Amino acid sequence: MSSLTKAALICGSGSMIILVSILINLPFAVQIFLLLTGLAVSVYGVFLLVKMVVNPAEKTSATLTEQAPPKKKNRPTSTL
Repeated sequence: MSSLTKAALICGSGSMIILVSILINLPFAVQIFLLLTGLAVSVYGVFLLVKMVVNPAEKTSATLTEQAPPKKKNRPTSTL
C-alpha cells in the first residue's frame, strides 16, 4: 500500500471516530475522549499528507521496476 493511501486511511479513520462519538449516545466524558482521539488521528493523517507534499520521496530503482509495465512478448505470426 502506498504512503498516500495510508495517510488518507488515517484521515478517514479519524473522521469516522468523530462521527461515531457524535452519533452514539455515550456518557459525556467518553464522547469528549472519542472526539479528542478522532481529532488527534485526523491531524496526524493531515500531517502525513502535508509531509509528503513538502518532501516528496525520490523514487528508487526498486520502485521504478515495480511500476514498469509488463513487456509484450513477440508472438510469431503464422502465415497460411
